Amino acid sequence: MKSIKHVASAPAKVILFGEHFVVYGAPAILAAINRRTTATARIRADDKIVIRSDIGTSAEYSRTNVGKRDTTPNEILEPIHDAVKRVLDASDKSSGVELDLQSEIPYGIGLGSSAASCVSAIAAVDSLFASHQKKWVCERAIESERMIHKNSSGADCYISTFGGIMRYSKDVGYKGLEVARNLNLVVSSTGIRHSTGDLVERVRTFREAGLLNFSELAKQASEICGKAEQSIRSGNLDNLGRLMTENQVLLKGIGVSHRKAEELIELSMKAGALGAKITGAGGGGAVIALARSRGDGARIASLISNAGYESLQAQVDHKGLIR
Repeated sequence: MKSIKHVASAPAKVILFGEHFVVYGAPAILAAINRRTTATARIRADDKIVIRSDIGTSAEYSRTNVGKRDTTPNEILEPIHDAVKRVLDASDKSSGVELDLQSEIPYGIGLGSSAASCVSAIAAVDSLFASHQKKWVCERAIESERMIHKNSSGADCYISTFGGIMRYSKDVGYKGLEVARNLNLVVSSTGIRHSTGDLVERVRTFREAGLLNFSELAKQASEICGKAEQSIRSGNLDNLGRLMTENQVLLKGIGVSHRKAEELIELSMKAGALGAKITGAGGGGAVIALARSRGDGARIASLISNAGYESLQAQVDHKGLIR
């Protein structure tokens, strides 16, 4: 009997504006980018859930013996296992599943690798038994990703599922933004993995210490987001770049930047970037730079690579989840 398989893929993300301040009510702007995690799911004859990832890790679980694993527990794959189990439990099937993950998304630097993995895994396994809408996939991916980011807003999973550029805030939720011009981005890695939870706690401590007027900084971050939204809608790249650099000043002010991130920002600007900033929690992680064109992006990426850092060109992914 020929093995049935289903494939699904979901994109990475960057935060263009508003990270950290979004926790305290300010808006943020996120974009899906055209780097993907692809999940391939197959039905097994036994009850096991077998997960393999191209980052060099694998795990095997038993559906009937809850908590029993045939391999050492793996922190990276735990939310993926949870995601697969949620789909299997929602079906009336007793079979197991084999899942292979291949990713173009660097892990642990704030590009939403865990969200893309959860979204693609749920969609691939769901396709073996049913074909639920994207909203259904997104809701379960958010639940699984919270095994890593316990207080996650779910924005990473949302942008990975639906793609494009969106504005998010606690009071309004998600709102897609129309894009006048596609954005040419260069994403570079400091090579330093970070803990989002630790950095969020650092900002909370900073805020409570009252060393600066955090409310005023959050107000400035909100104003920057509002202007950035207008620039995205109108296609004003020069203004968008300037706003990215202004946002970086605020992030540096609350202590979440890093020496290597600052070096990458300087390299990007010297190579002709319109603006650059950290993306995500900071403390290392990744930096994004806005280029005027693909050619400019290639020059920026080349200079960063020559300086010994990993870099890649990216554009906005408007497709989101594909299966």
